[in-house]
Amino acid sequence: MVKIILLVLLSEAITVVGQILFKKSTNSVGSYDLGNRRDRIRFLSEIFRKPHLWLGVLVMAIGLFVWLLAIAQGDLSLVFPLGSLQYILILFLAHQFLGEKIDRMKLIGTLLVMAGIFLMSVS
Repeated sequence: MVKIILLVLLSEAITVVGQILFKKSTNSVGSYDLGNRRDRIRFLSEIFRKPHLWLGVLVMAIGLFVWLLAIAQGDLSLVFPLGSLQYILILFLAHQFLGEKIDRMKLIGTLLVMAGIFLMSVS
């Protein structure tokens, strides 16, 4: 059981790093009207040239591999709710690395997610 929890934690941590890298790459492109087809093409053309995007893809692939190891060894009904740890990690890492604000409602929501994970894991 501890091995599965550690695999899920590792998978979620890796996935969150990938998401942070994706966000960093999108933050570094110009402003586009994504409702406009021509702007969508320009946006994709620019974003695919960002190293953070490709590093994020690599990191997410590693996270997927670790996730597959976790679900291969544990019950999906346990492993999947533990995957919600991603919401908790993303809140704090987005604050740390992207300067996003943590307001009271986000904190309360995160505490509720934590309570849900706890309840699912002890049942």
